[in-house]
Amino acid sequence: MFDLFSGLPVHVLVVHAVVILLPLMSIVTFVVALRRSWRRSAAWWVVAADLVVFLLALAARQSGRNLQARLSALLGSPVAVQHGRAGTLVPWFALGVLIAAILIALVARSGPVLVGLAITLAAVTGAVAIGWTVYTGDLGARAVWEKTIQSTKPPGG
Repeated sequence: MFDLFSGLPVHVLVVHAVVILLPLMSIVTFVVALRRSWRRSAAWWVVAADLVVFLLALAARQSGRNLQARLSALLGSPVAVQHGRAGTLVPWFALGVLIAAILIALVARSGPVLVGLAITLAAVTGAVAIGWTVYTGDLGARAVWEKTIQSTKPPGG
């Protein structure tokens, strides 16, 4: 199920959604936490979207494991191994953002102390999720492209 789709690796298809949506939803979760009117009207929609991102992150992790097993002889580089290790943590960061969103929705009509804690949690989990996603994505791109690009010449060169 998490190996190939229409002849292409599922990881390559799913990972791009995570790379875009996890940082985006980290920011959206924080912004919705900041605005009282948005907390009250949109918080549960943000929870639903963050749940989708979490599920995509789980799919990316499993499909990445399958792809790495399939390509172990080709991508056995230390960078690919690092990427695989880093990638196993991405769903945990997505879960952190989801938990922050749930807390925001639950305290949307509460006092300033609980709302402040929810905003802080959204800021911290969002910042860490964005940083880890960028780090993991960079390792993945290097694992796939670095040697190929080094063996080519620039256009017109």
